[in-house]
Amino acid sequence: MTGWCQEINPLKASQLAQDHNNLLIDIRSASDWMQGIPSHATMMSVEQLVAQESELRAQFQSIFLLCYQGQTSLQWARRLGPPFQSVQGGFTAWQNANLSQSQPDFEPTINRYDRQIKLLGEAAQSRLAKSHVLVVGAGGLGAPALLYLAGAGVGRITLLDADQVALHNLHRQIIYQQSEVGRNKALSAAGHLQQLNQDIEVVALDEHLDANNAESLMSAADVVLDGTDNMATRYLINDTSLKLKKPWIFAAVDGFDLQVALFTGDRSQPCYRCLFPDLEGQNIPNCNAGGILGPVPGLAAMLQCNEALKLLTATGSLLCQQMLSFDVLNHQYKVLKYPSGQTCKH
Repeated sequence: MTGWCQEINPLKASQLAQDHNNLLIDIRSASDWMQGIPSHATMMSVEQLVAQESELRAQFQSIFLLCYQGQTSLQWARRLGPPFQSVQGGFTAWQNANLSQSQPDFEPTINRYDRQIKLLGEAAQSRLAKSHVLVVGAGGLGAPALLYLAGAGVGRITLLDADQVALHNLHRQIIYQQSEVGRNKALSAAGHLQQLNQDIEVVALDEHLDANNAESLMSAADVVLDGTDNMATRYLINDTSLKLKKPWIFAAVDGFDLQVALFTGDRSQPCYRCLFPDLEGQNIPNCNAGGILGPVPGLAAMLQCNEALKLLTATGSLLCQQMLSFDVLNHQYKVLKYPSGQTCKH
């Protein structure tokens, strides 16, 4: 672009932004936008800016970037080159020049996810808001997982558990209060989730997953989180996953060791039964017999949530055809990859 300059003064940017061939982009954070935005400005995160760079170049003759004081926008104008320019002095200079601004008509939730949006972008946050996660079990795994899913803004969470809160649960099942001992876990957990985030939908079921409800519950969800402690239910989740081609995220804890894996429901890959074919009916280690340190299932649950959020937002690589194993006591972890070319036999 002939005569291109890295910076433009706010008054000129304000005048040129009224031309539909030009675009003013406010790249500040959502919390900053709440204080006001320049008139005719488009709100966009830096992640969105980078992702849409080619389309913006093709559509507009000049593109003016505005941050808080002008430094960040100048860095990006230099990096991107023409037709991107930085508004000199940023929004601070815009206000000092008494240029026109408006109050954005945000939904109340946008500021809640500001730090998450900075990392993932608004499009990813929108996908989370439209997502549905089924959490099977609200115990040592499910209880902390539910808090993180609700906090992240997953739009609909269905949880089921027919057990009651017990006093010995409280050191690891951190969603519950001592006053709730004796109450159903699913119903109690749902109350706390709605207090944490009133903008999501929570469906609590006082029942266990079984052959009668598994297919209907799993078919409605985008991904299933395994919060169980018995092989029969895990096999049921696995088999229904294969039938519906529905992804589910497995986790297990034994003492100081934890495992996490994502199974996609794709028969071209090994399923859970392929890896653990002969465990049904056997005495699987559990916290009742061997004990458990509260943070260990919490770590497993956070890893499950991390995989779920990555899956739902198409972010990063996933634990497909591999299993993460972590020895918390000795700080040793490894990722076990399944044999190459192996397919599901079930």
